[in-house]
Amino acid sequence: MSPINFKTNGGRLRSAIAATALIAASGAASAEPVNLVLNYTCPFPLIGNQAVIANISADLPSTIEAGTPTGDVPIDVIATVAANAKTGLGLVGAVSVEGTAESGVEAVLPTQTLPLTVLLDIPFTEIPVNEPGTFDVPAIGVQDSLTFGPEDEGTGEIQVEGLTLNMIARTADGSVAPAPIGEFTSVCTLDAGQNNVLQTFEITVEDVVIDDPQNIVVDPASVAFGNVQAGLTEEATVTVSNDGDLPLGINGVSISGADAAAFSQSSDCSVVNAGESCAVTVTYFPSGEGAQNATLTIESDDPDAQFSDVSLSGTSVAVPVPEIVVQDEASFGSVLPGESTTQEIVIGNDGTADLTINGIDISGDAAYTQTNDCTTVAPDASCSVTVTFAPQVEGPLSATLSIASNDANSPSQVSLVGTGKEIDDGGEPVELSYDLEGTTTIAASDSDLALTGQIDADLELATGLYTADLTLDNTTATVQISQLFRKLKATAQVQFEQVGQTTGLLQNNVLTSESTMYIKVPKVTTKLFGFIPVTLGGGADCRTSEPVTINLQTPEGETFSPLEGGIVAGEYDLPPLENCGALTGVLNGFLSGSGNTIQLGLTPIL
Repeated sequence: MSPINFKTNGGRLRSAIAATALIAASGAASAEPVNLVLNYTCPFPLIGNQAVIANISADLPSTIEAGTPTGDVPIDVIATVAANAKTGLGLVGAVSVEGTAESGVEAVLPTQTLPLTVLLDIPFTEIPVNEPGTFDVPAIGVQDSLTFGPEDEGTGEIQVEGLTLNMIARTADGSVAPAPIGEFTSVCTLDAGQNNVLQTFEITVEDVVIDDPQNIVVDPASVAFGNVQAGLTEEATVTVSNDGDLPLGINGVSISGADAAAFSQSSDCSVVNAGESCAVTVTYFPSGEGAQNATLTIESDDPDAQFSDVSLSGTSVAVPVPEIVVQDEASFGSVLPGESTTQEIVIGNDGTADLTINGIDISGDAAYTQTNDCTTVAPDASCSVTVTFAPQVEGPLSATLSIASNDANSPSQVSLVGTGKEIDDGGEPVELSYDLEGTTTIAASDSDLALTGQIDADLELATGLYTADLTLDNTTATVQISQLFRKLKATAQVQFEQVGQTTGLLQNNVLTSESTMYIKVPKVTTKLFGFIPVTLGGGADCRTSEPVTINLQTPEGETFSPLEGGIVAGEYDLPPLENCGALTGVLNGFLSGSGNTIQLGLTPIL
């Protein structure tokens, strides 16, 4: 009798993989925790490619019995997002994200490979905008119970591939953040060189009724020895089992074919009782150079399979040689001058000897640099070259990464292509708001005025230029009125009237600004005998004779961040006041003159 074939019902298997992809559905009674961590590269608006680490967890048994429901299984994924992505979200005022994720998955079975898409929900997640470093975004889902049939018997693997993020970023009031970050789709690429197998499982069939008295099962159906150096040997075992009810007689084991002399066999097979097995050891003796093939034949008294064949193959390699494997081209996309992006270029060795890396360098445009950990790469291993693209000018920029090695075709070359993005291609300005708090010191009277207010700015990300509306709250100053009343102090109300908009530049974490305003003193009051209020001067037209220009800059040693704010300071001249009545001279003596200083702290309103 012939061995049971591994067959797959397409509809049911698709359901099964949808459950096991990122690993869902598995037998509820015997489920075991599975976990896989994968590294992706995901493009984000404004800030380009970013690293995303996906930590995938679920429960799935390694053995599933056909006919037994698996039970519902939750999926749990934690995606760790790079700090730069948080900065880009914060620039448009985003404080939370939500959305969906689509994971590309392949179910690899003995007879076929099925591509699938798994859908996950990303719940409302707050962004820790005031905390440094990466942040985590969860994704969850549930797969309904499944049942497999006996035709699904066999061994399978779940391999996780690509990832697509459909994200919605929201501001503090719950509205969608400004484009392009408010709603975007990021098609992520799985970084090369990773083990992407989430789980290996076996679908078993119990109590299979065999009508024939003997049933031979030969495993595996073929043996591939791969590359073997001439003069050495490789061994493999072929198992002969009896799934019948009566003893199975093995009448002979032989090897035939054009290259039969390159293979030999030995076995302990004569009579195989029901439910038992025996082993055939096949030895490969390569010679010369090139592919060699033969057939192992097992003759038995199975009435349905008198002769069972196993194909044998191998390649004789005269001398072990390395074989470098590396991509032909790396594209870095468009990057603004002054910014940068990186890619990992993997160097693999598909040969039979160690690959020695003698040198790695870049020729061409200076926008490209590299670092690497490559020295000696063993067979079937790899190393990485980190290439950074940091354009300083606009337009297409190219270079060549050359890898010198002991591969016969050295050097190997990778074309590097990218574009310095046009400065005016930066998109709409980003709106930023800050609370102001600080002090100005008036040199003429060595007195301090407390300052509070708000600034609302439109920042062009590409250039760092901004325009802003500055609002300073009304404040008060204490004036000594010694010319009218001995040792009498008065309180002067002080107002600020902005002329035009505040302008400036945010570059290299240094903020500069220029503001122009009139300083007004609408009212000066005192109290006679400590309790009788008296108005002494000021008025609606009492103000500086010309606008005051105040230039501010981040002090040396300090930094200014759009997300964290910072300090700005400066020095300014205060023109004389006019139209203030009898106290005009007194107020000028207190306020006007040069050498006045100001320092403000800016705190983001997120």
